[in-house]
Amino acid sequence: MNKLNLVLGAGAFIALAAFAFSPSADARGYERGDNHRHHHRGHYRGPRVSIGFIAATLPREHVRVAVGGRPYYYHGGHFYRHSPRGYVVVSAPLGASVVTLPASAVPVQVGGLTYYQYADSYYQWIPANRSYVVVAPPAPVAVVPAPAPVVTVPAPAPATIPATPNPGPNGFQPGQVVETLPTGYTAEMINGIQYYRYGGNYFMPTQRDGREVYVVVKL
Repeated sequence: MNKLNLVLGAGAFIALAAFAFSPSADARGYERGDNHRHHHRGHYRGPRVSIGFIAATLPREHVRVAVGGRPYYYHGGHFYRHSPRGYVVVSAPLGASVVTLPASAVPVQVGGLTYYQYADSYYQWIPANRSYVVVAPPAPVAVVPAPAPVVTVPAPAPATIPATPNPGPNGFQPGQVVETLPTGYTAEMINGIQYYRYGGNYFMPTQRDGREVYVVVKL
């Protein structure tokens, strides 16, 4: 009888000790909540940067770019302007010159010219400046359907660009491409972009088929 009482007493003491030293329901719930929060943090994604996004501070290693006397801040393919609430992402300003583009920028061939597209903006590489310049989106090239097999239409001869242009008073039109500059041109730097001037015409250097050519632009 004494042995039975001893065994029952020892069992009761062990059960009481287990209850006394076990974590409370609140503590067990806190551990589960903490694990859940840690798992959530592991899958957190930051906000996407797009036009209209406002940042409290500028990203590190941003570059200041002035276009038409107005300050912009460039980083990672995005342009920022100062606003009362911080720095807002805006469309790439035409004429802005940057040294690098994001790796995801896509080269596009339009009309024999190479453009680089990132988001909704287009850039052209200017060798004289060793930089990429924001330009207007290229106009789509019209595709002429092939004639029917029963009709023979001779193909027009390709346009020939003279080696030494003879401009005359109105010899150049915006968008015209020439291989060489007319004799007597002068170099001008406007808003950080290299241009060449001849009379009232401005020429911007660009690339075509691996060679430097010059596009007539209107300023």
